[in-house]
Amino acid sequence: MTSKACAPNSMRIAQVCPRYYPYMGGVETVVKNTSEKLVGRGFTVEVLTHDPSVKSLATETVNGVVVRRFRPGPMGLDFPFRRGTLRGYLKAHAADYDLVHAHSYHAFPALYAAWAKGTNKLVVSPHYHGKGHNPFMSLLHIPYRLAGKAMFERADRIICVSEFEKRLVEKHFSAMPQSIVVVPNGVAADEISGMPPFAFDGKLVVYVGRLEKYKNIDVAIRAMPHLSPEYRLMIIGEGPYRTRLLKLVEHYGLGDRVRLESGLSNEDVYRWYRTCNVVINFSSQEAFGINVIEALAAGKPVIVNNGMALPELATRFNNVHVVDAGLLSPQQIAQEIDRACVSSFDPTDLADYSWDSIVDRIGNYYLNC
Repeated sequence: MTSKACAPNSMRIAQVCPRYYPYMGGVETVVKNTSEKLVGRGFTVEVLTHDPSVKSLATETVNGVVVRRFRPGPMGLDFPFRRGTLRGYLKAHAADYDLVHAHSYHAFPALYAAWAKGTNKLVVSPHYHGKGHNPFMSLLHIPYRLAGKAMFERADRIICVSEFEKRLVEKHFSAMPQSIVVVPNGVAADEISGMPPFAFDGKLVVYVGRLEKYKNIDVAIRAMPHLSPEYRLMIIGEGPYRTRLLKLVEHYGLGDRVRLESGLSNEDVYRWYRTCNVVINFSSQEAFGINVIEALAAGKPVIVNNGMALPELATRFNNVHVVDAGLLSPQQIAQEIDRACVSSFDPTDLADYSWDSIVDRIGNYYLNC
């Protein structure tokens, strides 16, 4: 590492990500909060992202962050002959930025940022799972890993969100440990803890996140018939698996006990965290698990799947309970939910997960990259 190259107010940053607000998910939340707080610290920040809802380049300023949205090609591929692409913009303008921060190994924009690297510094946050979200995508990972290796070879700094992800990147890409730092994702802990709960009768189980098959939300739905009628399940999020989940709710006759909500404000999501009895994350592919920390900030226990980075959080917090979601029967899952609902909650110190703490660390890495 070298000494500071410049002050924040003279440093221009590009955040490159596959999607951005109002699309919501783990990566989107990280990029939005990081970008806006960096602007508050004097950095100039632009977000370069794919957005299938635009017909051509659309530019706007959101909370001080310039957002440039590019229409992606099929599967996110920006072919060289297409005009007005994110790939083409990076190739032409990468040198305009002092530093490009590329997010998500699992999408093409980060690869485009690596290919376009010139005089600018490159930081990569891979949010790496090690495999695709379905068998077809896992198969594509084999040839893609050869191209994807460029992200890590060209990166001046790699920021992983967990020790698990760090070990995976070192193993799969022979990345040098000295170039990798671990900075967890942040949460608005004070805001969450200060929210009033909704009025609610009975016991409530909550899931917050993308609706994808690998998230294993169906495990919770299948467990509901084995819980007493006072239990309700609220699923908050958007994604391609929504239709399948609705059909599953109908199949089990749970229309009055399971709700799927989307498009909620942050404030309402936080209030539902504060209202519930337990939060679940049965995902089989998580580099971190933001909803786990959000639940702890709300003072609620969490049940997580025994896979990837989620058990790492259980070693840090007594209020995180681990289950083998893919191995237990629906009745056993119901028993784990019931047990967690009556468990005691130990006070939790989340100072290291505040966005201010996270962005201070990231900004320092930018300046010393």
